[in-house]
Amino acid sequence: MKGVIMAGGKGTRLRPLTCNVPKPMVPLIEKPVMQYSIELLKKYGITEIAVTVQYLPDVIKDYFGDGSKLGVQLTYFEETTPLGTAGSVKQAEAFLDEPFIVVSGDALTDFDLQRGIDFHEKNNSLTTIFMKQVECPLEFGVIMTDEQDRIVRFLEKPSWSEVFSDTVNTGIYIMDPSIFSYIPEDSVCDFSKDVFPRLLEEEAPLFGYAADGYWSDIGNLKQYREAHSDILNGDVSVDIIGREIEPNIWVGENVTFETGVKLEGPVAIGSNSIIRSGAQIGPHTIIGSGSTISNQASLKRTVIWNEAYIGQNSELRGVTLCHGVTVGAKTSLYEDVVVGHQTVVGEGAVIQPEAKIWPYKRIEAYSTVEKAFVWNEIGVRSLLKGHRATGIANIELTPENGSKLGAAYGSALNQGDRVMVASDGQPFSNLLKMSLIQSLQSVGINVVELGQTMLPILRYSVENEAVQGGIYIRLSGRNEEKQLMIEFFDELGLPIDTSLQRELEQIITFHTYRRVAFNHIGELEYNQQFEEKYEDHLLRSIHLPALQERKLKIALHDEATSKLQFLSRLLSKLGCEIAEVPKGIDVDSMRNYLLNHAVDLAIIVGESGEFVSLMTANGEFITEEEQLTMFILLQLEKGTRPSLAIPLYGGSALEALAASYNKKLVRTKTSARSMMESEGTVQMMYYDAPYAIGHLLDYLVIQNLSLGELLTRLPIQAIYKEEVNCKTEQKGLVMRKLMESLKGKEVELIDGMKVHQEGSWTFIVPDQEEERFTVYAQAKDQGHAKQLAGEYIEQINVIKQQSS
Repeated sequence: MKGVIMAGGKGTRLRPLTCNVPKPMVPLIEKPVMQYSIELLKKYGITEIAVTVQYLPDVIKDYFGDGSKLGVQLTYFEETTPLGTAGSVKQAEAFLDEPFIVVSGDALTDFDLQRGIDFHEKNNSLTTIFMKQVECPLEFGVIMTDEQDRIVRFLEKPSWSEVFSDTVNTGIYIMDPSIFSYIPEDSVCDFSKDVFPRLLEEEAPLFGYAADGYWSDIGNLKQYREAHSDILNGDVSVDIIGREIEPNIWVGENVTFETGVKLEGPVAIGSNSIIRSGAQIGPHTIIGSGSTISNQASLKRTVIWNEAYIGQNSELRGVTLCHGVTVGAKTSLYEDVVVGHQTVVGEGAVIQPEAKIWPYKRIEAYSTVEKAFVWNEIGVRSLLKGHRATGIANIELTPENGSKLGAAYGSALNQGDRVMVASDGQPFSNLLKMSLIQSLQSVGINVVELGQTMLPILRYSVENEAVQGGIYIRLSGRNEEKQLMIEFFDELGLPIDTSLQRELEQIITFHTYRRVAFNHIGELEYNQQFEEKYEDHLLRSIHLPALQERKLKIALHDEATSKLQFLSRLLSKLGCEIAEVPKGIDVDSMRNYLLNHAVDLAIIVGESGEFVSLMTANGEFITEEEQLTMFILLQLEKGTRPSLAIPLYGGSALEALAASYNKKLVRTKTSARSMMESEGTVQMMYYDAPYAIGHLLDYLVIQNLSLGELLTRLPIQAIYKEEVNCKTEQKGLVMRKLMESLKGKEVELIDGMKVHQEGSWTFIVPDQEEERFTVYAQAKDQGHAKQLAGEYIEQINVIKQQSS
């Protein structure tokens, strides 16, 4: 059997470690990580090895040569442009004329390859994937196998709502040469995104081998540091360079220890290093070859590459230093600091936790580098969750951070594109908007400023105008410390997708903002006429004279932190008399308020203008299921759309309701983007309060119904909903254990798992952002629905307890 090492990775998430070296050459205790892969293959008798290279290939070739020094034969295959994982291996097709094993050049593992080979041969497999269970499967391909270990489901880099297991693809494959018939010539092709889905579709023999042992893909800086500790602790079975002079203390050749040096293992010190008197080398510290640690310096949990100099009386805690870094006397470097190649840190400088310093920089003496240092954007990046950034107003989301977010979003678009920007009108929102607009202009984006308006109006305007994106800024008053939210939308008005979210994170993390010449900055246009366009469109679609004649009395409660006048103005044009409900009123007080004011119904509008809640004239809240069914009915009555989107938790009676109108329902994920994509528009009653209110009032007047009477006509089913807390690192485990318990049952795996049983169902959904599951159940009555949900909630809690 031959081997393939994929060594083309840039290691973007490992910067600044990988600014000067490709990811496979990043050292782990004085050996490039790729060397561990070579040693693993050799251990199992695999010595003819193809190496695919692309980023800084000469660095790899110059170091390993033909592989003879390591007892193997290396043959290199270079991509001039990235071809994807499968495309890169395709280049070695002539070389790989027998079954072969593919391993990553930038991962660390001690898997027993022979057991995997035996498994592959026993099952006569075309491709066998080595699998491993992990706490967070979001960055990997998630796998599900049947009782014969055949892969039946595979999903690359899922969101939490798509995770169905914590078992993932490790990137180690055993393949028959016939796999090349599935890979096109000289084309970008990826095993996980292209080849494996095709194998599943064609029911080719694709198997998963549950490997025992250690595995880390070293995908980020935290994992890189952990890999060192794992090697020192013996968690992974590999050879450590050097001699173990005392338990857990490895030392290379010609190392000098002066008097008074204190060593506390586990520690590894490279050859030709000097540890001067009084220096203290604490646990989980790695010192590269040719380094000098000066008098009284103190190091703990620190990784130092070769040729470093650490000045006297310096203190390093949880730090990573690249080749040739000089640290002056009396300096202090703290947790998760990373310093790039050949950087000089001046005497007495202090570098605060998490700062990332790029290569060849100079930090002035006695200066302090804050967390927000120019090369560290993790604080800003961490505010991004899904399509929005959220943080405490003027503490986490400051004008400076808003500017970076705007520049990142603009840099992901094309120079000259147009973007609409609006806010809720709150003073701090407007301040952030000014900062964000300027950053968009600086990267060559033309901005259309809508002023203050509701989020649905911005989305509708983006969808219907010639622009390439939109941004909405608002303040949330739900917490004691006001939260600011910046939401990003694409050219269709949809929340940006995961690929663009990742691109924003990359731009922010690595400071790759586009800059344009001063005479090519974007233009700024003020246009506040879009509310009128939205309003005209809405009024043309309803029976305005009948509404004006009816003169409905509406109790209106607006949860927004700032007072937007659009909804009040719209209701007035509909002939409604408005009773403003006082702020901060509770449910019971609101019920009394309605009865005392003799209103037709109450409308509670959410902060962004997206969501609406309703109460009848008698003070009864409309349930989530009632409102969903009512919105479906209203849209069916309009009859303007061939199909309607509903979330997966909607009751089964909705299909029968749609069929009575000769319409089709499309069940989809519960996210706004999925719902809007399915329906083909951003203007949906679930996410557009003015649109929903206008058509609801229109229907009530035309049908001469009260809201309470309308509810009695709806086919409402018993739906129970409950949330259960679950730590993020336990979610994948919970999903896998639940799947194992459901073998033989009818299960849908969309946006979670939906279990069908005897006319009822239970739907378990992991939250995209929060540490919780939501469990829905539908049954013949509310008690039975609650019982069904309770069974799965109990299982979730048991799995959580067992894994704690």
